[in-house]
Amino acid sequence: MALIPKRALPTTLTAVAVAGALTLAGCSSSGTASSTDSGSSTDFGGVKLTVWNNIDYDPYQSLQEKYFADCATQLNIEVDNQTITGDYTSKLLQAASSKSLPDIALLSTDVQIPLLASQGVLSDLGPLGVTTDGLEDSVAALGQYEDTLYGLPVQVEDYALFYDKAAFEAAGITEPPATFEELEADARTLTQDGRYGVSFAGNAVDGAAPVYFLPFLLSAGGDPADPTSDGAVAAVDLYKTLVDDGSLSKEFVNWGWDATDQFTGGKAAITVTGPWQLVTPTDFDYGIAPFPTLTAGEEPKVGLLGYAYGVAAQSDENKAKAAAALVECRASEENQLETAVQGGYIPALTSAQEGFVEQVPGAAPFVDAVPTAVNTATLGTDWNTLQQQYVTAIQNATVNGVSAKDALAEAVKSQ
Repeated sequence: MALIPKRALPTTLTAVAVAGALTLAGCSSSGTASSTDSGSSTDFGGVKLTVWNNIDYDPYQSLQEKYFADCATQLNIEVDNQTITGDYTSKLLQAASSKSLPDIALLSTDVQIPLLASQGVLSDLGPLGVTTDGLEDSVAALGQYEDTLYGLPVQVEDYALFYDKAAFEAAGITEPPATFEELEADARTLTQDGRYGVSFAGNAVDGAAPVYFLPFLLSAGGDPADPTSDGAVAAVDLYKTLVDDGSLSKEFVNWGWDATDQFTGGKAAITVTGPWQLVTPTDFDYGIAPFPTLTAGEEPKVGLLGYAYGVAAQSDENKAKAAAALVECRASEENQLETAVQGGYIPALTSAQEGFVEQVPGAAPFVDAVPTAVNTATLGTDWNTLQQQYVTAIQNATVNGVSAKDALAEAVKSQ
């Protein structure tokens, strides 16, 4: 399953990674891939390629090994598939600075692609024959940096509300909340001895809080780049109201990715989480719903993250073409669908998304949100500062009782 603490968390760069980026800025790329189309070759003469990824748990790890082994056989390629543990971003940067990047690497679309592409160490996949055919524009954009395709997305993540069906039935609630007002009312009704209405992430440490807060901001009409927007104020005020009502524990400021444990442990009736929850064993029946909006009838929106395969820039034309062909083979509809069903990821390909919903109907809210989802990577490094501002404002409003508007204004001034 997709264990969140192990995934490449959005915009969480360590000091080592930042230092590596500065070092990398002074390095030239190891070459430029050929601009000749890769053609339809399926035999690359036994060329040897190294592949890196950092998802070190099953079923993902075993599936990846199988996909690359099968594709390597089809293309007459010898592949060394390596799972890298530890600080993956820093290791990528260190490899880039020493001109020893692997031929292919699985990259987070929000941090690692922009960071490496901006330094000129990734190949432009277009001249290598790789296209984004079959991808929604929102998904294709995840693999781009400054309008150039540096990574082919294979899986994406967004978020939805999960709710305890039995708790809803016992409380006489027949439908999941569609607006902020309904969420506040339902959460009050659902709050009973030993159980809160909702459980959200609120700490400033592991990166979960801004990721789960972002859909509320977007669904309130807010602009992530503007913490003073009316939508941002409404979203922070939602958290404040839930805490003031006693529907959200004050302890939520200490919860990160583990906030979902309150829900799975029966201590909260509603939570926010991702598609990995679909493959996580749970002792009760739950429903999945889109995010509520500030105004009835509005379209909910979510943030979108993903993983994509990038190819190192290099002067060996045959190797670059082989790497591109291997990436395309790995990204097949069949492979993406299998990963989704077993591992709890949303496939990048629209056709595979449709197959995912057919096999796992609960995935529909995640898939439906993809076309209009927002990629915060377009904000560049500004998102590092912005997300801290949002978390600071949430904590100030809920812990200290400051109004949402003032809490946001103070957070902007302090950062």
